[in-house]
Amino acid sequence: MGYQEKLQRNVHRTLMLGFFQVFLVIMPVAVPFFQSKGLSMQEVFGLQALFGFVVLVTEVPSGYLADLLGRKNTLVIGAVIAAFGHSALLIADGFWTLAIFEIALGLSHSLISGADLALLYDTELALGQSEEKQRQVVGRLYGARTASEAVAALFCSAVMLYAGFESLVYVQVVAGWIPVLLVLRIVEPPGARMASEGHVQNMAAILRYLATHSRVLRLVFAALSIWSLTTFYAVWLLQKVWQDQGIDLAHFGWMWGGLTLLAGLAGRWAHKFEAQVGPKGVLLFMGLAPVVGYIGMEAWGIVGGLIASSTFFLARGVGLVILRDALNSRVPSEFRATANSLASFGFRGAFVLTGPLVGYVFDMWGMTVTLGMLVVVTLAIFATLILPLVAAVKTQAAEELEVAGG
Repeated sequence: MGYQEKLQRNVHRTLMLGFFQVFLVIMPVAVPFFQSKGLSMQEVFGLQALFGFVVLVTEVPSGYLADLLGRKNTLVIGAVIAAFGHSALLIADGFWTLAIFEIALGLSHSLISGADLALLYDTELALGQSEEKQRQVVGRLYGARTASEAVAALFCSAVMLYAGFESLVYVQVVAGWIPVLLVLRIVEPPGARMASEGHVQNMAAILRYLATHSRVLRLVFAALSIWSLTTFYAVWLLQKVWQDQGIDLAHFGWMWGGLTLLAGLAGRWAHKFEAQVGPKGVLLFMGLAPVVGYIGMEAWGIVGGLIASSTFFLARGVGLVILRDALNSRVPSEFRATANSLASFGFRGAFVLTGPLVGYVFDMWGMTVTLGMLVVVTLAIFATLILPLVAAVKTQAAEELEVAGG
């Protein structure tokens, strides 16, 4: 098989890698699972903050490593670490043993995140695909990941019904080794690489580019770092709402799967949605949909709460694809992986600072107060970040139209 033919298979294999990287059958019952190991809600959020902290300190170096040494080598290391992390679930009991699992997944995430998307972009460029085709890789990768979460959720319900709660661990361990087999068959695409000398100067140049290239790029980067929190908190509160509503754990899988499927479909069709409502409409939807979710997820009962919760997944599916494409299309190939990693660094850093606080508020004052607080926070992010991004996009479009007319 020639190199070009192997390169053509890169896209499929990388999408499959993305699928199995997030194939977490324990995710729909993660909160009850952690609680069964003796954790409080504050400790559950603490574990996620630990995961975020690991990503925080390793995300940028790993993305930089991918730009220096190549995408495939970085992906192989990340897949192997994830496989051993999933295997650690076999001995997990209590906060610190579960921390091993979270630390390994954090390292793996930081190595794979950014490198996989950069590899897809570089592959499409090497194959001579159109700009429109290149833009679609973000949606396809996001669709693969969310489809994985939906399928894994259905597996969760099936395993819970026929094999029991503890059997989920063994399924998760097996699934955790599949990415290793996939990543070994990926080939490194051609593309510009940063110089292996002058690392401080390289990083300074990247940061300077992100800060000065355009106001839209600065706000897109900030939105990926901060706006993403508005939908992420819901992930760790939703299962607790279901528990409080008396829903049996066996139903968590299909409910979670349906919601993640919505996110995947939203991501897959994000650009067509943008074409229909325009960038302003997309940004307004992203900013306000989570407000509806936080208002209704507890107050509207089981069915109404499920409908309200769908707003988080729809907003996340549309928002992440649009924002990631906006970032990747505005940065050069030679430091694309680093740029993606820096955005993830910002998001994880924000969660490390705020996640334990959300858990503390929940443990002290309960769900209703926590959701009310998150409504206020989401509206503040909308006013200070999303609305300025709407204005910047409008200004840029007017400038581009003026240049084209001139």
